[in-house]
Amino acid sequence: MILNTEALTAKPDKLGRYAPALFLLAALLPEYVAPVFTAAVFFIVLRRRIAERKKPSFGAIGMAILIYMAWMVVCSVYSSSFISSFASVGLWCLMFTGYYTFTETVKTQEQIERIFLCGGLSAGAAGAIGVAQMVVYHLCLRTGSNIHKLFNPFWRFLDIAVEKLVVFLPDFISSNMASKTFHTFSTRACSTFSNPLFFATFCVSMLPFAAYIFLCSKSVKRQIIGFGCCLAAIGGVALSYSRGPYLFAVIVFALLFLYGGKKCLKLIALGGVGFCAIVIFADGIFKRVLTLISGRDLSVNTRKSVWDAAFKMLHERPIFGYGTGFDNVRQTMHNVYNVKQPHAHNIFLEAWLENGVLGALLLAAIFIVFFINAFRLYRRKGRTRDYAVTLFASVTGFLLCGMTDCVFYGLKPLQYMMMIFGLSQAVFSLYLSKSEAENEHTVNK
Repeated sequence: MILNTEALTAKPDKLGRYAPALFLLAALLPEYVAPVFTAAVFFIVLRRRIAERKKPSFGAIGMAILIYMAWMVVCSVYSSSFISSFASVGLWCLMFTGYYTFTETVKTQEQIERIFLCGGLSAGAAGAIGVAQMVVYHLCLRTGSNIHKLFNPFWRFLDIAVEKLVVFLPDFISSNMASKTFHTFSTRACSTFSNPLFFATFCVSMLPFAAYIFLCSKSVKRQIIGFGCCLAAIGGVALSYSRGPYLFAVIVFALLFLYGGKKCLKLIALGGVGFCAIVIFADGIFKRVLTLISGRDLSVNTRKSVWDAAFKMLHERPIFGYGTGFDNVRQTMHNVYNVKQPHAHNIFLEAWLENGVLGALLLAAIFIVFFINAFRLYRRKGRTRDYAVTLFASVTGFLLCGMTDCVFYGLKPLQYMMMIFGLSQAVFSLYLSKSEAENEHTVNK
């Protein structure tokens, strides 16, 4: 039997440039521009694939996502807010375009390497902006200036213009919005994100890509760049003053030791330098952590109230939930339990409340499919094992952040989750299918 390696050695077409660009730029663009950029790229890719009459290949992860989205549509039938249901389903469909772009255009190891590089650079750039915001904030405290309020979030000056346009929206749309203004967090780094928690989630989940550049690049120049990106991402998490992501970043950092070998020594050095750098802002970070045990911490008490209300709501509708859409949960929490929060602060709890127990299970199935394939890839040696560790640590970071916040409430966190899943499926399709083909060739030799 002759092994057909055409799919494995195919040269990337010009569409291969889009996935790295998306991975690099989406985090740096405004929240309301990044999804449009992703959708534009999707239509370019889709147009080419239609012209080629090529059927889409979603892979196991993609099919799991599509099944969950189909259940979201079913649960929209009994939703009390059609607009909210339409917005939620539409948001997932929009972000799935990023998944499609990656699975359709990432076909070679060279492309994978380029995307990993762009992911690390994106984490470094966003982290550096967050660190700069806090440096400017502390300088403004000394000088009495208020300039820091204009650039935290980084796109605040554009947010102001968008807020003025929101007032022209029809009432049936604006009444379903949790807020008509963007929040400002002048004392916590947001970087280019609308919320410090979303920024911290991004840094935690993208730190493994920066670590990959530092640990796995053959070029010394790239290793130095990767080291700087790691420090910037770590600094971004620290200065977001988000206590949950503090712990999750440590867990993700520990998972990176799965690289093994001399890379572990480099990680220890990176951790030491990162810790020394964080000491510069140690007073504010330490005080923020201490509030956890004070019993008066607003975030902790808010989550307790939210989760108490959420479990009471589940007791009322445990099977089918309240219907797709954040507004269904928000209105019940507001009007019945007097909890003024827009969501359940946990991705699985939110999925259960909206889409019932089956919705929570289908969401969990997406991650289970990913972890099974990541484990299969990790069993192989060499570069593919490094890919497996990076992707595993990244998705784990995202999942952990979703335990204390509903990260799907943010456009860019969901967007990056879809892109990382798309990248993962592309890697699995390339290397796991290659392994199976090689095994079959060996058996039939």
